[in-house]
Amino acid sequence: MMNALLLLLLCFSTAESFAPSQTIKIPCCTTSPPKHHHLACGGNSRLQPRSCSNSNTSLMTILPRRNFLQSSLLFGTVQIIRRPQEALAAEETTSITSISSPAPLSDETKPFHSAAYTLKEYTNSIVASRDTNISPKEVYDTISSNYLQEAYDAAIKSNTTPKALDVGAGAGVSTEVLYRLGYHEIDALDWSGEAWTRYVVEDPMGYCPEGVRFYELDDERYLDQWRGANSNTNGGGGGGGDKQQLFDIIVFNFAVNEAKAQQFAKELLNKQHGRLLAPINTSNDYWLKQTYQVMDSDGKVLWSAVDVGAWSVQFQPDVTQDTCSGIWCAPFNGFQKKR
Repeated sequence: MMNALLLLLLCFSTAESFAPSQTIKIPCCTTSPPKHHHLACGGNSRLQPRSCSNSNTSLMTILPRRNFLQSSLLFGTVQIIRRPQEALAAEETTSITSISSPAPLSDETKPFHSAAYTLKEYTNSIVASRDTNISPKEVYDTISSNYLQEAYDAAIKSNTTPKALDVGAGAGVSTEVLYRLGYHEIDALDWSGEAWTRYVVEDPMGYCPEGVRFYELDDERYLDQWRGANSNTNGGGGGGGDKQQLFDIIVFNFAVNEAKAQQFAKELLNKQHGRLLAPINTSNDYWLKQTYQVMDSDGKVLWSAVDVGAWSVQFQPDVTQDTCSGIWCAPFNGFQKKR
């Protein structure tokens, strides 16, 4: 069989011995990539494929077929001709490696990520640090509810950048949920930065883009600073107020009394469409049971739930309150209350 192939090639080259050299136009790219490609023309998933206009066509002078076949015989390409599957496999491997490998994301396009995001479980809390837990997955499902999505849609419709306040951000899981909802301007705060440092800053998988800012502060100290920075503004959502100083949504990740939730809603929420989600104590200063509530900027309750799925709503207590007691509170956790 091998001898027959060699004879056929030699005969073909002899028949073509007087054929002139040929010049063939090889397009530099195609508008439709091969089926095994996910990208076209050397682009990547973050860039537009290069234009395939006529001006991007290059000319390549190739050998006459006679010379090509003779060269093939001299350099042993008969083996490749015998095994076309191997040649195809080699071509596909080269193409996928050189063309289809996506370029790494730039810092401008890389999204926020906490390495703790995949650790969440239904009905179970997971210890993230001495001072905070990763909440049950029901919590993050609630954050993704339509009420908070409506606030985002309203902000987009009013041509403003959606902005969120994540209170008690802990390991950054709730922050990532908000980021995935489209809130790319986020103030995240927690009186202890241990879990945030572990899962967002130090873990190789963690990443915090410029639009997300973390404050190692309790909510009372943060509120004082926010008031100082906004003392010369007239509110937001109407008149001469600056909407960008207010938040479209506020999420509390620990139990609070109703008065605190209403205070944050009335003072920090966008007046037109702002929403606040918080676990409110069923009785004032009773830290053993909460009701999940969504409030508007007037502190009016729009939605509430005692249970979310199979999980009965119960959070860590508010460390800033004098009635806070137990391992999550001072003096056991080292928290120093504002004086």
